[in-house]
Amino acid sequence: MNLFARRLLIAFPLLVLGPAAFAQSVVPNNQLNADQLATRFLAQATFGPSPDALTELRGLNHDFNLWITREAAKPVSSAVAVLEAARTAGQITTSDTGTNRRARNQVMIAGPDQLRQRMAYALSQIMVISDGDTNVANGGDGSSSYYDMLARNALGNFRTLLMDVTRHPMMGRYLSHYKNRKANDAAGTRPDENYAREVMQLFSIGLYQLTPNGSYINDATGRPLETYRDVEITSFARVFTGFTDASTNNLGSGTGRLDFPSATFNPTTPMRMWDPQHDMEAKSLLQYPGAKKPNLPANQTGLQDVQDAIDNLVEHPSTAPFICRQLIQKLVTSNPSEGYVGRVSAVFVNNGLGVRGDLLAVARAILLDAEARNVAFITDPEHGKLREPFLRATHLLRSFRYSVVDGTLPYNFGNTIAIGTLGHYPLSAPSVFNFFSPEFEPPGPIKNADLVGPEFQILNAVFAITLPNSVNTLIQTGAGNFRLNLTEQETLAATPPALIDNLNLLLTHGTMSSPTRTAILNAVQGVTQAMVPAGSTLNQTRARLAIYLVALSPDFAILK
Repeated sequence: MNLFARRLLIAFPLLVLGPAAFAQSVVPNNQLNADQLATRFLAQATFGPSPDALTELRGLNHDFNLWITREAAKPVSSAVAVLEAARTAGQITTSDTGTNRRARNQVMIAGPDQLRQRMAYALSQIMVISDGDTNVANGGDGSSSYYDMLARNALGNFRTLLMDVTRHPMMGRYLSHYKNRKANDAAGTRPDENYAREVMQLFSIGLYQLTPNGSYINDATGRPLETYRDVEITSFARVFTGFTDASTNNLGSGTGRLDFPSATFNPTTPMRMWDPQHDMEAKSLLQYPGAKKPNLPANQTGLQDVQDAIDNLVEHPSTAPFICRQLIQKLVTSNPSEGYVGRVSAVFVNNGLGVRGDLLAVARAILLDAEARNVAFITDPEHGKLREPFLRATHLLRSFRYSVVDGTLPYNFGNTIAIGTLGHYPLSAPSVFNFFSPEFEPPGPIKNADLVGPEFQILNAVFAITLPNSVNTLIQTGAGNFRLNLTEQETLAATPPALIDNLNLLLTHGTMSSPTRTAILNAVQGVTQAMVPAGSTLNQTRARLAIYLVALSPDFAILK
């Protein structure tokens, strides 16, 4: 942080202390014009509202429903395609964690299919793999292939998504159902239960039985009823036996050639089933009213067992509210009402055409619901969400017409925007439980009100300092290969109120509170020529200061 920024922290400390500092004074504005409503929508549905995206919505007469339809029709941007192009150009020969991250950065930030990419990012925090795991880090293009798979399915069908997640070689290695062998009584071994547990707990039904609106179903003592027991974990583990690499011969090894065939490592093609290592005995799945096939007969093929098990999970009554609540949390608000969850869950169950698991219909229901669009909710203190630091960074990039320095896989943040400065990074979680829990309750007023604030779990004393420093660096000099184009804001800085109006549109969507606006305007107007750093101009200094203060304000930190 430069000396000028440090002086501002001393002069205007409340502006950078975050949401807690403004807990008693910030009342967001909810009188929004059409453009402000549009950038608010884009903040929920994309990696950040860009001037071009706003222009597109104006051309659609601010019709958000039509925008969603157009987004769904766009081709899927592919991170693997970015890697392949770099190899073809002779820029890289192998893929590692860094190249995969840069390729994914490119499709997330620059992909024209922004709704699909934003949904894929949300799903990546539910159906987690992590390049912090050596199996994924050493998986070539595998982690980008996994993200591309999420993107392909993000506006498709949840059943197909869950099947593709199950068969992806990176998930197979991450949660160890790759080459998962059937029980061997002679050797005293049993199938690995890791994926069987997490596909239920995290990817579909959750720990506890839910009503359609997401509330717990309790027993007579008031204790929530569990969705599964150890016996179901054991049974599902038997289902997920026999997977191996797609590029295999048809000859097994070992006695009777029953063990897996020799295989070439294939990190991007769905795993194949090797039936000689699949448990062919009968199995019992989840038993619930309406279950179509709760018991699997003996001697089905391995893939038939897996397909039936996926159906058993997708059709479970708890899956719709469990998944839909988390998607609402990722896109709109941390504490959706039971009515909101119920309305979206109903669309998951039936999109109006008898189809279950239509994620495009789910995304449309989330983004067009009254709790997402009605401005009355902006002033509700229980509504909204803390923006993840990565999304704050991408929002700034897209709002200010970023550019990237030419080079190999140029979407590189360097050390400025990284796990060590943000507290998280896409597809890099410390465990399958992501960086933060959807049930996390920050100590203090939020917990006391029996509310959750998932993203607060990564906010600590370290990242409360490193994040502002990273934002300052991005604004002042850029981050890695990224540079902001602040020409428009520097011109507006000659008239500071107009500059604040522009930032209110792009960053806080018209919701900037009166105290925040007054404090920032006073700070900007207080900049004199004597305070301008060498190599800068008065308007440039004012513009950068204004962006910095808005970016660190609670009005921007909390998406309302």
